[in-house]
Amino acid sequence: DGGEEDGEEEDGGEEDGDEEEEEDEDEDEEAAGKEEEEEDEDEDGLPIVRNEDGEVEYAPQPAPYDSAELAEVQSLLRGEDTADDASRWKPLALPPPPQGGGARRVPAPLLGDLLYVAGVLRAFGRQLGLGEVRVDALDAALGGGATTALAMRLHVSLLRLLFEPSAALARSHPAFCHALRNLSALTWAEALAEALLRLADGQATAELALAVRGLRSGEYHTLPPERRVLAARLLAERAAEHPSLRASLERRAEWYEAHDWAWEPAMLLGRLQCWPPHRLLRWEPLGRDRHGRVYWLLDGSLWVQRRDASATDEAADPSLSGGRPGAGVPGVATVRYGGADLQAVAAA
Repeated sequence: DGGEEDGEEEDGGEEDGDEEEEEDEDEDEEAAGKEEEEEDEDEDGLPIVRNEDGEVEYAPQPAPYDSAELAEVQSLLRGEDTADDASRWKPLALPPPPQGGGARRVPAPLLGDLLYVAGVLRAFGRQLGLGEVRVDALDAALGGGATTALAMRLHVSLLRLLFEPSAALARSHPAFCHALRNLSALTWAEALAEALLRLADGQATAELALAVRGLRSGEYHTLPPERRVLAARLLAERAAEHPSLRASLERRAEWYEAHDWAWEPAMLLGRLQCWPPHRLLRWEPLGRDRHGRVYWLLDGSLWVQRRDASATDEAADPSLSGGRPGAGVPGVATVRYGGADLQAVAAA
């Protein structure tokens, strides 16, 4: 009898082992299922999947709105607001611009240019090898009193994109070619000076000429913020036109075509602005209002840009007179609301 009992116990142990194996198999299957559900990304950071034939296809995202939201936005786009609907939308009266402009280092007239450079760097951070560039970090790089790591990295990355140290360049500009081949903390400022002259193509402004002279005679951080921003904007503009980055935009457009929902309502609802910048065709603002003000929500701050406002508008809304015209965008003023000032905007 004892032997039989032992045999039964052994059989029970085998059953327990079988159950454990089955549980392990189930867990493996669940893990594999989760891996299949997780979408991969291509080199541009766009979602991709493999079809039944093993070919790679773009993975469309679900619509970022429901049917009720879509219907409401479409009625607004068609101008079909009823009196009751219109009464829900009150005009936004912004509080006066913050005194002193917060802790930013770049002067107020240059904030429009700062946001432009930030937009290019954020949109192509993967291609440039910069990752996510925060506005405050860029502000410190272009307006601070020291040469930051970001200042060197962004200029080195843009120089490598725009200029190839070819044999022809080595013959015509040997010093510039040598600097490009050996970009480092010691050589990038000199390479930047030569690059600015080449990008100006014989039409350098007085400010750009002074920037080149300053780079050749002193340290980068000794340049006034106006000249550092000018140089960064020129590089960013040329980078945005570069074939490799334009090709990246074309691939994003192909990915967009894989979706069957409307993009304009999604943008107006502020849903696309939550997507990573490298998935957007344009650097989308948060929205616009009837005064022509453009709103950007970046790094926890609200940035408001406005074009030339009429005297009537300024009298009705004192916030329209805040800021000064931007250096690179004539007639544009940019105001930043953060912290308590942003809470005041939200309350309005």
